[in-house]
Amino acid sequence: MDATAQALLPMKNSLMPLALFALSAASHAAGLPAEIALQLPPGYEPMVYQAGPQIESGRRSILVVVHRRGDSADTPSPRPLLIFEERASKQYWLAARNDTVVLRANEGGQCDPFDDGDAGLAVKGRYFTVQNGVACGAHWTDFITFRYDAARRDWLFDSEILTSSDPLNGTPDKVRVMHANRAKPVAFDAWRSAR
Repeated sequence: MDATAQALLPMKNSLMPLALFALSAASHAAGLPAEIALQLPPGYEPMVYQAGPQIESGRRSILVVVHRRGDSADTPSPRPLLIFEERASKQYWLAARNDTVVLRANEGGQCDPFDDGDAGLAVKGRYFTVQNGVACGAHWTDFITFRYDAARRDWLFDSEILTSSDPLNGTPDKVRVMHANRAKPVAFDAWRSAR
């Protein structure tokens, strides 16, 4: 083995784990841009992702909910929601993260409040809504909406709407609505539910 090959061997061995991680992350995120897959938190894989609201200058955002492999009601995983923003260079960077807005698999009683049924993410204009909800006996929804504020260049809480009904027991429906206080904006990263 010549001197050049011997010098490159330690570098090759140190890069192998990084290459395997990148390959693993990419295989779990089929369709997700590789640069985003590489920025996911260690030990997490994509659960749901979709195009988010456009931000200034027509740049795009991508919303990604991640969880740990084997996530279930018996072994619930945190489900961070990550917001990636496109830069002028067309590269994506992690702009914001909230670990509590998407409910865990065991926070819905019999059903998964995010993964079962029609729950998920909804996008309209500069707004997006996280739709948690169950319809297993008692029915409830917890829809949390955020908006992109171009003046602040930040993602801010807009509203939370909680509904509940129990059609089997005939109890009255309940609705609770909380709106953002525009004088005291709450950033996406800092938001916590009032439930």
